[in-house]
Amino acid sequence: MPGRAFLVAALVGAAGAAGAAEPITIGEINPRTGVLAVQGAAVHQGIVLAVEEANAGGGIAGRPLTLLSRDDEGKPERAIAAAEELASRHRAVALIGGYVDSLVGPIGEVADRSRIPYLATASLDERLTTRGNRFFFRVSSLASYVRVTTGITLEAFRAKNVAILYSSTPGASQLARRQKETLERAGVKVSVFEPFAPGLSDFTPLLARVRDQGAEVLLSDTFFADHLLLVRQMAQAGITLKAFLGAFGMEFPNVIRELGPASEGLFGTTSWQPGLNLGGNEQESLAFIETFRKRFGAEPVPLTMHGYAAAKTLLKALETVAASGRAISGEALRDALARADVQTPLGRVKFDEGGDPLFYERVVIQIQGGRHVVVYPKERATGPARYPAK
Repeated sequence: MPGRAFLVAALVGAAGAAGAAEPITIGEINPRTGVLAVQGAAVHQGIVLAVEEANAGGGIAGRPLTLLSRDDEGKPERAIAAAEELASRHRAVALIGGYVDSLVGPIGEVADRSRIPYLATASLDERLTTRGNRFFFRVSSLASYVRVTTGITLEAFRAKNVAILYSSTPGASQLARRQKETLERAGVKVSVFEPFAPGLSDFTPLLARVRDQGAEVLLSDTFFADHLLLVRQMAQAGITLKAFLGAFGMEFPNVIRELGPASEGLFGTTSWQPGLNLGGNEQESLAFIETFRKRFGAEPVPLTMHGYAAAKTLLKALETVAASGRAISGEALRDALARADVQTPLGRVKFDEGGDPLFYERVVIQIQGGRHVVVYPKERATGPARYPAK
């Protein structure tokens, strides 16, 4: 069996009749061990909660749901093996999960060959929705990241000299290129534009370039662990910038716990936070938070909501197929997802023809007084940005 396997049993509560019905199998693939384990665990918990809620309500048309979870260990070859196993051996009707496009992309290819839908929970690579894969869908997209990171840089920071350091993963690379193009069109000098390999442990040479080029703002297009290293090594080198903006992972509470006072003033982005103004989904969000706390004894993080919203959307599509009288198959479920229009605590989930979400939005947050404050855009802000941050 590829990677580590996790089984979430089909629980149907008091729906006794559903107990004898044939289960519907959903396959989940996430990094549960390795450097992306924190992110994978967060997504997994959201998916589990949605499936458990559905089973407690009687499943889908009286059929219980079985969630088969697989650990890709953050390795593409493991992701491929897990997807093939779930699709062929276990006859999963759909695949869900995924964090970073180097893992999401290969899973999408297996789903396409197997003719079952794959709903990715954290994906940005624009190529994945332009290759004609009819079975690929995702709840996140690149455009909102570009919009808010360049928007605050131009409107609030009014920076003239910006550095961009980015992980060489597909999504992060595309984000960096789009940021550079947008900023340069607005007359901003991008004095440092450097990729680095995932897992880099010494950012000192790159940070020296940032300092020597006189950058005011550093856009850090990478992940949680890299942000921690960058901030610590900046402090060790005595480098002070007007703003540090991390694209992914800065919304995790662990950033504040790990960095302590050094986290003060750092910027990041998020799609969902407890207390975030979501324009009509607040009650649903509060209900989710309460249920999550009872189930896991912890606070949910934004990636948890990505998993939950994706699973709720997939389950709604399953309900649509069941209600139509069609047999639940990969093709029928794909068609239902293509037409889905679901309100979730993350917001409205509806897909364009390529499988991209039409209404996915991110906001910029800043750590102020040991908590995350939404500072951009203005209509979503819960407080003003402090700039310079230090």
